[in-house]
Amino acid sequence: MKERLIELGIDADDAIRRFNGKFELFIKSLKKFVKDISTNGVTSLNEIKTMDTEDFRKYIHGLKGVTANLSMITANTKLIEIEQSIKDGNPDYEKYGTFIPMFLETARLTLSAIESYETPAKALEAGSENECSELLTQLKQYLIKGMARECEAITTKLRTKSWDFYDTAQITEICNAVDAYDYTKALEQIESS
Repeated sequence: MKERLIELGIDADDAIRRFNGKFELFIKSLKKFVKDISTNGVTSLNEIKTMDTEDFRKYIHGLKGVTANLSMITANTKLIEIEQSIKDGNPDYEKYGTFIPMFLETARLTLSAIESYETPAKALEAGSENECSELLTQLKQYLIKGMARECEAITTKLRTKSWDFYDTAQITEICNAVDAYDYTKALEQIESS
């Protein structure tokens, strides 16, 4: 699988170092990003041209940061060039227009490579009702405040144990809603649990 990622412009070894040797965490983060960019990214040249220059810079800067963290070397190099054009006062919308279809195709191929990779299944430790309630209460507070990193940390904890007294499908729906940044849906699911 690493070889396939390298073919797609992703330095898997560098990424694994960034993730402190945690390959599974790297794969999870990469999968989340490529799914998100494919569904929520600015994917058309017309859409990007309607953005304010500062919004365009922030968007590119954010993408640049994520691609650097995930060691997506090829994409990161292009995004650095695009961001520099904005800093130079001459935003290169056309370069982004050329870049994004190739990037989306790379994201699609990356997702395909990742989904063919199977992580070894582990038996989950049983969690207590009190522990789950505390995690859901914390998650609710983070959702209300829009604290993405903290929300992700809680969903990771929710996924590491089995919660026999809660509807597993509902816990999964809450976590999936958080992954999709659909905080309203996640809150609704918590309220109905």
